[in-house]
Amino acid sequence: MKLKSTFLAIAFFATANQITIAQEVEWSELVKSNGRGTVIYPEQGKNFYTTVWSGGMLAGNYQLKRYEDFMPIAQEKIVLKTESGVGSLNDMIIVNGKMVIFLSDKADKQNKLYYQLYTESCTPVGIPTLLAEYEMPKGWNKSGYFNVIQSKNKAFFCVEYSIPSTKTESERFGYKVYNNEFNVVSEGEYESPYDPKEADITNHYLSNTGDLFLGLKVYNTNDRGKVRDYTSLKKYLIFLIKDNDMTEMNLDLGDKRITDMTFSSDERRILTCTGLYGEGSASTKGAFYFQVDFANQEIVNEGFSEFTKDFITQDWSEKQKTKANKREEKGKGAPQLYSYDFREVHTTADGGVIVVMEQYYVIVHTTRDARTGATTTTYTYYYNDIITYRVQEGGQFEWIQKMNKRQVSTNDGGYYSSIGGYFTDDKFIMFFNDNTKNYTETGDFFLGEKGLYAASYRKKTNCVAKVEIDLTNGEYSRNRYTSREETAAYAVPKKFTADYINSELFMYFQYGKKEKFGLLKF
Repeated sequence: MKLKSTFLAIAFFATANQITIAQEVEWSELVKSNGRGTVIYPEQGKNFYTTVWSGGMLAGNYQLKRYEDFMPIAQEKIVLKTESGVGSLNDMIIVNGKMVIFLSDKADKQNKLYYQLYTESCTPVGIPTLLAEYEMPKGWNKSGYFNVIQSKNKAFFCVEYSIPSTKTESERFGYKVYNNEFNVVSEGEYESPYDPKEADITNHYLSNTGDLFLGLKVYNTNDRGKVRDYTSLKKYLIFLIKDNDMTEMNLDLGDKRITDMTFSSDERRILTCTGLYGEGSASTKGAFYFQVDFANQEIVNEGFSEFTKDFITQDWSEKQKTKANKREEKGKGAPQLYSYDFREVHTTADGGVIVVMEQYYVIVHTTRDARTGATTTTYTYYYNDIITYRVQEGGQFEWIQKMNKRQVSTNDGGYYSSIGGYFTDDKFIMFFNDNTKNYTETGDFFLGEKGLYAASYRKKTNCVAKVEIDLTNGEYSRNRYTSREETAAYAVPKKFTADYINSELFMYFQYGKKEKFGLLKF
């Protein structure tokens, strides 16, 4: 496979760039936020909901707020009342245009999950409806949990729950799949085929046809139980959960070991599995692709693409390359990629798949004051390179691309880091916070003698980058899209939401206690 890393630069004047932005995005005013931790639930266009925590940590409440045409029209306290008392806010989603709030409540030796519909006036409709429940006898080992997942096309949602078990019992789980009319289409319970000491459930996926899939990592064990180390990884299993049965598929790659995987599917109930694999002492050797037919218990298509040394080091400085070469010469291992999370998985019209991954890791540093004995812990969040690749349905990797990006922040959870974007028929467009020093005065991406600058969150040097990736060949263009001075706020790409039904991207910007919203039509 030929790796393509061609960079396309599209030159245009800054004034023209500002005109383009004005034409593409409709902006709200920069307004004061009336709480902390804003969560956004786009409905359609400039109509959406937000939730915030209002008040102090001990004496506060969740507020639901609705906007129409970017203007707030209603705001009310979220009611946590259930039939047995006061519950806890578990999750929120929009189902068939309706805001749905999920409440959990532990009472009378039972753990229950309810759903509550809300009107556009942000008030509850009737009383909460019971969705799922299980008993919690004394002496059980774990308290259990509820988890709500929704299919990508929003046609189905699933309530999963872990049933508490004793130390001598296998883990048990339950689930109910609903369509967007709140009718149950599938439900059941199942037991994990492995002891929790030797296995982890790593993937929960609800397809666009309402099928529930799980991914399970199985490890070799020692006398003390599971060893969470790459070299101890034994196998990766996929399960289709239907009624009370678990249909198992073992992804046996021989000497290769799956390290990270994500799912995608189409309307044919063929599950696409793609991700990263390792080999030998290397935790990340390349990318893989499978299509699994559960009905016939077979892998119908597969493909692999090994990351070459040139691909891995293509954006490294000469100093970094020299250091890596010396390590390799001393037998300390060849350069390799590590710590990538999936950001986008898109099934194409021809049955293939396009994957977007981002390097992400956290470094924890604890210091101790010798005089007082007090300790301080610092969390540094790194969101770096983007890897994108496209695979044909038959398993052939058409192209694989790596784009250099660097975002570093401390003790903020990486709030302003990462990317937000959307797919068209022929492009993937993404946005992220960057540094104006990486661009010319006309907005073109440019690396100077000092190399790539990390994203800045200062007024004079912060900007939002726009990258367009050609889906036919992986070539990309990178330009300065807008700046902090132009928007009067910082982008929060993690809260960008693509609506493919209405061909819209919902954007969110924030500055201190103020926020603004944007709507981009594509």
